[in-house]
Amino acid sequence: MRNYMIRRVGHSFFIILGLMGMLFLAINVLGDPVELLVDEDASEEAIALIRAQYGLDRPLYVRFGEFYANLATLDFDTSLRHRIPAREIVFRMLPNTAVLALVAWGIGIVGVPLGMLAARRPRGFVDRIVNILSFAVISIPEFWLGLVLILLLAVQADILPTSGFAGLGPSGWVYLVLPALTLSPRVIGRNAQITRATMIEEMGKQYVATARAKGLAENKVLYAHVLKNAAISIVTLMGDELAGFMNGATAVEIIFGWPGLGKLLVDGITARDLPVVTASVFIIALMVMAINLLVDLIYTWLDPRVSYK
Repeated sequence: MRNYMIRRVGHSFFIILGLMGMLFLAINVLGDPVELLVDEDASEEAIALIRAQYGLDRPLYVRFGEFYANLATLDFDTSLRHRIPAREIVFRMLPNTAVLALVAWGIGIVGVPLGMLAARRPRGFVDRIVNILSFAVISIPEFWLGLVLILLLAVQADILPTSGFAGLGPSGWVYLVLPALTLSPRVIGRNAQITRATMIEEMGKQYVATARAKGLAENKVLYAHVLKNAAISIVTLMGDELAGFMNGATAVEIIFGWPGLGKLLVDGITARDLPVVTASVFIIALMVMAINLLVDLIYTWLDPRVSYK
């Protein structure tokens, strides 16, 4: 197990390095970064001055090596817009995205018991209702749902604020409700579907018939045996959903003015703030890698038969 995790961390490390290399080449080879920093009517003298100021007049291989050297110390240079180190801005926004992701993901866990109820009696009344509702909520665009919730709960009912942010303390929870409710329905639907599908598949296997033949109660069969064996598929999907949130729930963060990584990345692209864009991509990649490693560890806890060699 230890050797496997070392290899996984190594592979993930090289994947992140490759991703950052592609980002560097996309900025410096596929386009001219100076064009992103100046106005369209900038003079040649102004362009030359900016090239010298940011070291863009040096050979590409020199800047490429310096780019990776700075990555080792998490030095992404100073934000062109905020005039402070880009990593400070990203680390300031990271907890906001993490809290929003964990709350929406926690609400999404409701889909697991719904899927279990549906799997108890396939093609029954509850199963049909869960199927219809899960497909419905998965099909709803998040930006549209967010606007509808603002209209109903904020504008008409005046229960919650339309948007904003007041920190992650007790006074800021009212600003978290609408973004979390907007993000969670898709997760609830997908969790319900994967739980239902995997449990129905497991219920058709021989060990379930053997457990029932031994006289075990149906709840014992379903929850102690079937759910445990179906849990790997469920955990895989839940890990994927959490990693997706850590990518930044961009549309939702923009709609509700939530200062997270997704909004920061879009604002950085709009403002041509390349250090912030680079720092955001790097931190998001690290978070996704960490979540995938955690899912691998949970596999071995759920099923000791899973071995990594």
